[in-house]
Amino acid sequence: MSSRKLLTLRDICQATQGVQIIKNLQSKIQKKGFKRYFYISDFTHDKNIKYVKDIYPKKIFTSEDLIVSNTGSHGLVFTGKEGILSNNLFKVTFDNKIINRFFLLYFLESGLFKDFQLKRVKGTANPHMGHQNFLNTPISLPQLSEQQSIVTKLDAVTAEIDKGINHTQKLIENANQLFEEKIKQYFINNITNANIVKLSDISEYFNGLTYSPKDVSEEGTIVLRSGNIQNGKMKYLDIKRVNKKIKDKLYVKPTDILICSRNGSQKLIGKSSLIGEIKEPMTFGTFMMILRSEHNEYLQWFIKSKLFKKQILKGESTMINQITRYMLDDISLPFPDKKNYTKIVKELDELDGHIRMLNKTLNIKIDNFKALKSSILQQELLDEVA
Repeated sequence: MSSRKLLTLRDICQATQGVQIIKNLQSKIQKKGFKRYFYISDFTHDKNIKYVKDIYPKKIFTSEDLIVSNTGSHGLVFTGKEGILSNNLFKVTFDNKIINRFFLLYFLESGLFKDFQLKRVKGTANPHMGHQNFLNTPISLPQLSEQQSIVTKLDAVTAEIDKGINHTQKLIENANQLFEEKIKQYFINNITNANIVKLSDISEYFNGLTYSPKDVSEEGTIVLRSGNIQNGKMKYLDIKRVNKKIKDKLYVKPTDILICSRNGSQKLIGKSSLIGEIKEPMTFGTFMMILRSEHNEYLQWFIKSKLFKKQILKGESTMINQITRYMLDDISLPFPDKKNYTKIVKELDELDGHIRMLNKTLNIKIDNFKALKSSILQQELLDEVA
């Protein structure tokens, strides 16, 4: 049995919170005497780099420090970058003569740490872990030499598991890319083999219902929103209702296509789904549109194609803020005879079903890999205290 001490992170660590710096004191250009300023998202990408004056010596972190998120996506651990921390993060410093840096990193990534915090996190809309909860986390700490042995073992095992996860994720990417190429084949590569029509010639579209908070009701008509479209299918997990007079044309039909036309996240704009089965009257919200046509099974695949996206963007940008009726009026598409487009719909529906089943199987495999990794971490990090 190894010799371990039952301690808390407070016994071996210090946590230093970052600093809140208002937007007008931040710069997009690196100037003399400025350092990069980090929010949580800045540890995962370099899309919107910000710099602030280097006048916060206690808030500076280096590539060797461990950084922990405090609010929102609390408990995430980062390392390998340097700059000045924002106030939704904190820097963890420790004595490396007491605890191995990578042993601590593995502990913070383990279920032992996450489960302890999950029971104590504050808030629901913007969960807050707090320094006290972090520092009060219990840890079973072996001698430094044993810590190094555990780290060496975990490095080898988790490297193999991560390799399996990465390989499986690549299979998912390849399958989705294959599907994209198949859609492209019908709507771009073969565009000269079909009649070209305007979207407005074969469909009509409507903007969503405008309503206010006072119209929201527990027993009113369901209002569909962007969150009801999940992975290209309709989901009804989060329902909102309104008690308000609604025009007949704004009640959705099973063959309608629901499109997210505006959203706080630009990535969600343009996502769509056929409505499908309707069990009770439903309308759709302000940031949504419906496209109505007797050819909607064909049009739903066109809307998912790059040809549709290319025409919406008009080659000007990779993002848009809103899809408008006027944009849809300008859309052209290949429109074969009914026999051919029925064949296209059938082939894409079947391939979509196969891809979804494959993705489901592969995602289960990834979950199993992650569960195995978590189990191994817990087994190695949790031991009886001598």
